[in-house]
Amino acid sequence: MSHIKHYLSTKADVRDRVTSVKAWQLPQPDSNFAPKGTWTNHDMEPVPPSEWSWTTSTFILYWMSDLVQGSTWSAIASLFSLGLTWWEGLLAIFFGGTALCIVVSANGLVGAMLHTPFAVTCRATYGYHFSKFCVISRMVIAWFWFSIQTYSGGLGVTQLILAMAPSYANFPNHLPASAGVTSQEFLSFFIFWLLQFPFCLVHPRRLRPIFLAKGILLPIVAVGTMGWAIHQAGDQAGPSLSAKSTLHGKAGFLAFMTAVSSQTGQWVTLACNVGDFSRYLKEPKSALAQILFVPAMWSITAMFGAIATCCLQAVYGEILYTPFQITQKWLDTGSSTGRFFAFVCSLAWILGYIGLNITANSISAANDSAALLPRYISIFRGQMIAVTVGVFAFAPWKVMSSASSIVSFAGSYGCVLAPMASVMAADYFFVKGRKIDVPALYDPHGIYYYAYGVNWRSVCALVIAIGPLIPGMGHALDTSFKIGDWQYLYACSVVYSMVSGALVHIVLSRLFPHEASLIEEAVYAHEVLAARSTALQLGQSDSLEQEEEKEDGARIAVVAV
Repeated sequence: MSHIKHYLSTKADVRDRVTSVKAWQLPQPDSNFAPKGTWTNHDMEPVPPSEWSWTTSTFILYWMSDLVQGSTWSAIASLFSLGLTWWEGLLAIFFGGTALCIVVSANGLVGAMLHTPFAVTCRATYGYHFSKFCVISRMVIAWFWFSIQTYSGGLGVTQLILAMAPSYANFPNHLPASAGVTSQEFLSFFIFWLLQFPFCLVHPRRLRPIFLAKGILLPIVAVGTMGWAIHQAGDQAGPSLSAKSTLHGKAGFLAFMTAVSSQTGQWVTLACNVGDFSRYLKEPKSALAQILFVPAMWSITAMFGAIATCCLQAVYGEILYTPFQITQKWLDTGSSTGRFFAFVCSLAWILGYIGLNITANSISAANDSAALLPRYISIFRGQMIAVTVGVFAFAPWKVMSSASSIVSFAGSYGCVLAPMASVMAADYFFVKGRKIDVPALYDPHGIYYYAYGVNWRSVCALVIAIGPLIPGMGHALDTSFKIGDWQYLYACSVVYSMVSGALVHIVLSRLFPHEASLIEEAVYAHEVLAARSTALQLGQSDSLEQEEEKEDGARIAVVAV
């Protein structure tokens, strides 16, 4: 026990942390770039070359961890309510995914070049202080979806337990109807929360084994489930999959673009902070793999789910949106074989939700909170906040049972994050010309301070991109709020806001350039540190030569005497 005692808090430590905010203060590291008096922590510093551990395969596994999971499986089936066929839904996802991945790849390349987290990188675009608005926006949405996905994972735990103990279906309920959740549902939710908790302790640098396990298991389960569904449908599979489009003209355009925005809006958060992960890449070019791989994997997973849903609709006469509705059909057979496959598949989909929550929500929120309060919050503490406050504060069972409009509004918030991401990409490639002074990103009054810590050009770009979409966001929150023809613009919200935000920022930056931030040559952190090390070694060498000369002179003087 003696070798772990220094990791444990003493009674005095616990007492201090209960009674004093200062006791929670993190040790201030010797920052390589932050000026004296500016607080930072290790997780906000540029990633040193020794920690560039991610390769192209790691990045692909990361995206498989995000994309091959329950919500992607259900993506096309969720669009049937718009009147789209499965293949129209597939086209919407591929089109939206390709458009989004242009921005994702661009910002991924930025992170791989600068090796800084999103919260630091966006200072170059928005200014040292306004960047905090972007960080807070991303963090709160990450908390929200972390909560919702935890609840969804709890549904899988219910299936898992039912496969082992069918009597769990009769678990007594002791909660009132006003709670919005039964005792069984809350217990399953809590069990899933406990299962994912240890994974939230893993630092981003060490996530590869998790990506690998999920990347192997879930594709097998997805293909197997689709194959079973086709087999069950038999001769009915063909007619089920050959449905013709019934929407044309304005109605078809509205439904298609609504599908594009609703699906891309759920993933646009990663377009902002993909740099939180790409900063660990060994080679910047690895970030470009996203532009081909992500739309393909996204579309393939959604297609598997859509084919299975269409085939099983012909068999059961109902739309089975989620994988857990399918596992329930296996449990309903009462056979040991059905229970076995329900257990295995539920376990795989649970792992999928855990992987999604870690990569897309937990770590992202942790990076953001560490940047906002570096004096008190590290990535580890940020993950603990996300896994506790971020989950339970939103009471996801209440949100899912009685406030579906809030979920719609949170999804529509993608039209706020989309221009944030595209403006960042446009600023790096078309305004700054890929020339960023990384050390200056840590200086509160450096070249990226702009005016009062705000770059008004990027703010105007956001206002112009988001402003016309506010009526649509209001309609998402309250469907009784009529918006007329604004619905057509709102249907294109993600694409419109990304394109308009980027163009406005480029135009304003060309008309009213901020000369101080337009540098002649990029300054990278690792090059500065290498130059400092060389200079230090040369300085030490010069000192040694001077000492040797003094010693030689002293010896000569002694001999002369």
